[in-house]
Amino acid sequence: MNLKRYQRQIVLPEIGLEGQEKLLRARVLVVGAGGLGVPVLQYLVGMGVGHISVLDGDVVSMSNLQRQVIYRTNDIGKPKVDIAKHSLDGLNPDVEIKAYFENLTDQNASELIARHDVIVDCTDNLEVRYLIDDQCREHGKPFVYGALYKYEGQVSVFNYLGTPGYRQLFPDDQAKAVNCAEIGVLGALPGIIGSFQAIEVVKTITGFGESLAGKLMVIDAAANESYVIKLAEQVKQKQKANSDLISWKELDSLNESEFHLIDIRTPILYDNYHDDRFANIPINELEGFQPTKDKLILVCEQGISTRNVSLELKSRFPYLRIYQVKGGYQSK
Repeated sequence: MNLKRYQRQIVLPEIGLEGQEKLLRARVLVVGAGGLGVPVLQYLVGMGVGHISVLDGDVVSMSNLQRQVIYRTNDIGKPKVDIAKHSLDGLNPDVEIKAYFENLTDQNASELIARHDVIVDCTDNLEVRYLIDDQCREHGKPFVYGALYKYEGQVSVFNYLGTPGYRQLFPDDQAKAVNCAEIGVLGALPGIIGSFQAIEVVKTITGFGESLAGKLMVIDAAANESYVIKLAEQVKQKQKANSDLISWKELDSLNESEFHLIDIRTPILYDNYHDDRFANIPINELEGFQPTKDKLILVCEQGISTRNVSLELKSRFPYLRIYQVKGGYQSK
């Protein structure tokens, strides 16, 4: 180990030489070499995570270049993992990089996940994300999660320090899959979210800092806002009968005067389009919300953020009957 390479990390008392040695011994599996995988790989290699496996069955396409900045125009049509390995091998010779030109499947997931210390989800495939979560829970491996949506990103750590898994937070019977091709993403956003994922990997390996285990960090680049939602206790409630899904059609048949109707999106999204029946109270302003009715209907963009918020509000106001608009505005 060349100490000069890691000097700026080693001088941090929370890392030190002991932490750097832990990083060099660690084995990390990065699932996906796209928008999130690129910054995750670049920083983990640079920071000296000693053994990195990267798994991706895709090739470089023209549309990738807007955000996957490790690739070049003349790489189009070539396997992402091969290009990434070739580039990153020159960044840090201390790091062993193994490239797998394949997707994560039921056939290879167990063996791959079992022999790594930390698993990083850099996919936009919901089925693969559930597979990662199931196998991480089976093998007792921490799972560093990242996701993107338009101008918004999420980061968390699942199955770590006794915290719940992804499936417990987002049951697969209610989840909705979207990807960058369908909905779009701001080019620089994956770099931000992937960098946070890399930091969480280092925290998990070295033990420094406060982990996002049991929490969900949400970053809204359009509104210049970020917030952290505590999840661990909320997930334990299992979202029982007092929090239900409701469709837009069912909403039309209700007596609105009996409900609080709240749109929890950012003001930018609300001003762009909204249902006039809903008042706009963004997530980061809900801390001061005090209900005057015993029924509440929440709506967001996809129907995912409302699930987190409903758990938070239910823990504060157990008497509330909370409904979520299924699929959010994407289902309207």
